[in-house]
Amino acid sequence: MQIGPLLGILTISRPGTTPFVGGQNESFTEILEVANQMNCVAFVFNPFEIDWSKKAVWGYRFNTKHNPGEWERQVYPLPSIIYNRIPNRTLENREDIILVLNNLRKKYGSRFFNPYFLDKWLTHKILFNDNKTKEFLPETHQLKGPSILSEMVSRHSSVYLKPKASSLGNDIYKINMTKNKMFRFIHQTLTQPPRKGFIRDCRDILRELPQNGSFGYLVQQAVPLARFRNRPFDLRLLVQKDRTGKWRKTGTAARIAGEGSITTHVFYGGTRHPANTVIREAAQNHGFSYKNVKKQLKKIESLFPRTIENAYKQSFGELEMDIGIDEKGKVWFFEANSKPFRFDEKLLRAKSLVRLIHYVRYLDLS
Repeated sequence: MQIGPLLGILTISRPGTTPFVGGQNESFTEILEVANQMNCVAFVFNPFEIDWSKKAVWGYRFNTKHNPGEWERQVYPLPSIIYNRIPNRTLENREDIILVLNNLRKKYGSRFFNPYFLDKWLTHKILFNDNKTKEFLPETHQLKGPSILSEMVSRHSSVYLKPKASSLGNDIYKINMTKNKMFRFIHQTLTQPPRKGFIRDCRDILRELPQNGSFGYLVQQAVPLARFRNRPFDLRLLVQKDRTGKWRKTGTAARIAGEGSITTHVFYGGTRHPANTVIREAAQNHGFSYKNVKKQLKKIESLFPRTIENAYKQSFGELEMDIGIDEKGKVWFFEANSKPFRFDEKLLRAKSLVRLIHYVRYLDLS
């Protein structure tokens, strides 16, 4: 007898194997364990293993009784709720997967949540066109040619070039203007050490980008971030829908930049620290108001999820937002991610898992 919602976690498995793409095994086993504790049946499934005629799907559950444990494949009824965790844009943008996702969105409506990765440029435009959210945005443009890059560097002295369809700080450029009007750049990727150099003309950077950089990158004002123990930091703010379907802050985590890194990602030497401790110490050192920063953060967590979701006209159950605080205490919104990475902070992670299942139960009853 089914005792609760039937949650299907949608992802892609490696061909011929049960381990899942992107190191998701640990995340999935945690979700399944918490779901079971909260009287929710959950399994992981591949979009190509649905049999619509039989209203069934091949799914995977993790058997913890085995040593060291293994994924077991079995037939389940069609899930009542689908949580989309396809791990990257490359897979999500495959034509065959797009067809499946469109079909699932049509059949399930709001019960298919986190339908796709957000488009960074579209998200920026949505927030820029709303007077309540616009004030938190750094100046950002599509990179359509060398002139906009040159203008942005001249105006702000320092900018970032960010791929529109990337994450984890991969393939990012930071460009600074030097005193003698040269351009100093740092190029950061996941697979190679940072590359640094000087150029006289912004066109030299564009020649390195795929397809000469046409429309694939954003150029964004570099905010002079506040520092914690002499290192720049930013915040990861996780908001989720709760048991009533309302957006709530689940938690905030601070990330401290690694030595020589142009981002705060742990992959590049970044470290973790409790957010409130970091903000308080930075406020004291820089001379800005801790209470004012918290007030701005409260405004972001209240306004941004609803604004994004309403504009996309899709169902999202969670959003992770990258937030900066500058040296004067002004809070900035950099980007949002509809497929949040696993938080390593234990209490935040535990709270996020419980809230996820609360939202699943809400969807099942609505």
